[in-house]
Amino acid sequence: METVKLLIFDMDGLMFETGRLSYQAYLKSAEKHDFEMTHNVYYSLTGKTESNIRKGMAELYGETVPYNEWRDSINDFKEKLLQEEQRVYKKKGLVELIQFAKSKEIIVGIASSTDRERIKEYLQMEDLTHDIDVIVAGDEISNGKPCPDIFLKVCEKTGILPEEALVLEDSIAGIEAANRAGIKSVLIEDDITDLPVRDGRYKLQKDISSLKKLQKASSDYQRQNLKEVIKLIK
Repeated sequence: METVKLLIFDMDGLMFETGRLSYQAYLKSAEKHDFEMTHNVYYSLTGKTESNIRKGMAELYGETVPYNEWRDSINDFKEKLLQEEQRVYKKKGLVELIQFAKSKEIIVGIASSTDRERIKEYLQMEDLTHDIDVIVAGDEISNGKPCPDIFLKVCEKTGILPEEALVLEDSIAGIEAANRAGIKSVLIEDDITDLPVRDGRYKLQKDISSLKKLQKASSDYQRQNLKEVIKLIK
């Protein structure tokens, strides 16, 4: 591939093991509010801004069900789990990839739908605050993923052209945003399929069974973990 001058990381589920934490919160809340919950529900909603997650829930389950109450409960459960853990745990290969990028003078950025304060909190938890050159957070842009704005903003801040950047993502929304920004993307799946699913009173009204196939087809590259990206860049 062409020389990479800017490496743009998504955060949740890509840099850190927050995908598993989030899915547990989805599941706990689904049990409380009696929603059907599958892995693809999580995959379809992750990577989006809060408002777009709620819109996505309405599309999946229908406008008449109490999806806002469910979402509020998910956020509460996630916060409790986070307070219990006080860690978000680095993904395999994250440190090695960042060190490699620094050794090659590649700018390291984060483009996350999460708000800036939460991003800073996670980086501090995992002692990575000084390893990131630029951050664009979800609360700093008008249109979240799958719109390209957040990735283009990172390019604008760094003065790097989209064709000189590489996006690392685990979500469908993020891959689509990278495509629309004209930036090559690497899909690194956040595998949560070992976690349970559940049936419920409020059932899915939309077929999303082929979601993972669509995700793989949309990205330029696929890798198993972040360490494998080093070979790709080389």
